[in-house]
Amino acid sequence: MGKISAVVIRSPERHPEDVAYFKDRGVAIYNSYEAMLEAEKGRTEIVALPTALYQHREMTVKALESGFNVVVEKPPAATIQDLNAMIEAERKSKRFCAVGFQSQSKNTVRKLKEYICEGKLGEIREVLAKGKWKRLDSYYERNAWAGKFIYDGQYVLDGTINNPLAHYLMNSLYFASQEQQKAANPLRVRAELYKGHKIEGEDTSCLTADVDSGARIFFFATLCSPKETSPEQRVIGTKGVAEWTVGGDVHIKYVDGRSEVIKDDGVDERVEVFRNTARYLRGIDKEINCPLQMTKPFVITVNAAYESAKLTKQIPDRFLIREKERESISTTIKGIEEIIDRAFETHRLYSDLGVEWAYKTQYFPVRNYDHFNWRI
Repeated sequence: MGKISAVVIRSPERHPEDVAYFKDRGVAIYNSYEAMLEAEKGRTEIVALPTALYQHREMTVKALESGFNVVVEKPPAATIQDLNAMIEAERKSKRFCAVGFQSQSKNTVRKLKEYICEGKLGEIREVLAKGKWKRLDSYYERNAWAGKFIYDGQYVLDGTINNPLAHYLMNSLYFASQEQQKAANPLRVRAELYKGHKIEGEDTSCLTADVDSGARIFFFATLCSPKETSPEQRVIGTKGVAEWTVGGDVHIKYVDGRSEVIKDDGVDERVEVFRNTARYLRGIDKEINCPLQMTKPFVITVNAAYESAKLTKQIPDRFLIREKERESISTTIKGIEEIIDRAFETHRLYSDLGVEWAYKTQYFPVRNYDHFNWRI
């Protein structure tokens, strides 16, 4: 069992209810992260960082170097050089860093990964993901870095592939590897990045990646859908196909005519991230469900997607519907649901489908890739 022993509230005068809540429970409150790290040495075992994406490297490294274990929100870092610095700090500290890709703590995802590693689906040929979500202008107004490519001199890369729908790109790499506790490494990536909203980053994307397991990944996503639906994933092997809609069961159809269902146990995977971390700390669990090192293929894939795309293309207004919704403004790309469904079923990027606003890109080869320095 774990308990919260300390929190950082930088502006306590703006959050009196939170201050009262934690004071009533005997939780120490600090005005700065550095003050908490200094005061809590030897008292607190794990630091949780549900913080802005561009802050992950600095805050994780500080915690590890100060002797704390860490749970950092996904994605772990915006660039491969930042992630490498975090991995090196973890190695030197002899502490651990878990990443909040909560799908890796979901029973359906973990059981499907077991089946893949046992060879029940045969050799994995393709892994697909699609996500159709809706975000209003208020989503991008909620903080200073939302929708940004760079903020405060730091890369953010806020968009479908690196923030809200990043779980399903990570899952795709995870399912493409037939080794436990590993995600497949990209060999080359081709991506198209678009924006319907007037932002720096992307809100609509597609990519394909060839990975070292011999599989190919396809990812299709938008935040400009007329309505929000649960993301879907498909894993295609030589012996069977697995289908998973997030929040539901996994349905498997084998080529020999058999079928099987992996039932969702209803347990909140976000809670399981912390339960797993605490159990690992106590020696009960043998492994962290999503360790820092396992996310390296994800970060490289994201960086390579930008390298391939070369720009985040603004979709022309004639293909958009902007209208007032819930005291904000919604942006919908005309026909985006059908475009994504068609791309998912045909395994083709938007430009390959002949979508009028789409543009052709080239594969970016990933070999000894260790530094992202892309500019708008």
